Amino acid sequence: MSSMRNVIIIGNSSSARECHWLVGEIVKNGAPLCFKGFLAFEGFRGNLRSLAHLEIGHDDDYVPEPDDVFVIGIGSPELRQRAFDKWKQRNASFINLVHPFTTIPPETRMGEANIISCACFFSCDTVIGNTNYFNGEITLGHDVVVGDANFFAPGFIALGNISIGSGNSFGVRSVVLANAKIGDNNSIAPGAFIYKGCKSNCRMAGNPALNIGTVEPT
Repeated sequence: MSSMRNVIIIGNSSSARECHWLVGEIVKNGAPLCFKGFLAFEGFRGNLRSLAHLEIGHDDDYVPEPDDVFVIGIGSPELRQRAFDKWKQRNASFINLVHPFTTIPPETRMGEANIISCACFFSCDTVIGNTNYFNGEITLGHDVVVGDANFFAPGFIALGNISIGSGNSFGVRSVVLANAKIGDNNSIAPGAFIYKGCKSNCRMAGNPALNIGTVEPT
């Protein structure tokens, strides 16, 4: 196997285009990666615009090659997790995409298939699961624990000693205050301030954030 790895992005929408840009930024910083193409995920309609010529097929038809590494270019937590599970069964190798202008301490424990865009800052002793999407200018305080397949919109802030489950979606500039506990599959509105936390399947909005509805379990 060569030292150069071929990056395949699963997905063909706007999130996939953002991941393509991120791959380019990482390559500029010297990473031995070469972009190979986009795979349409389970028939979802594409939105690659000027990158449409780089779509190389449907993910159900593609057979991984030895030098392939995969990125999940999908914003939806549910679909990100589904794509990850599907391709892990095919023994696909995933990489974490981390922008060169992001700060992550060496003691951070991180899984795979995470997307961490520009200007994020993770403090000491954070623990990150698999297939999370940190979409720029995200701050995680000390001892924050994050599960799997969460989406964090730009400007999200988590203070210290926070526990975040899996499958959550956090809106732009939402904030979780110290020692809070967040369950699974929650939708946090833009600008919401979470003080003590929430259980699972909640729609949280306001300051202080209140539960204004239910997210149907997937």
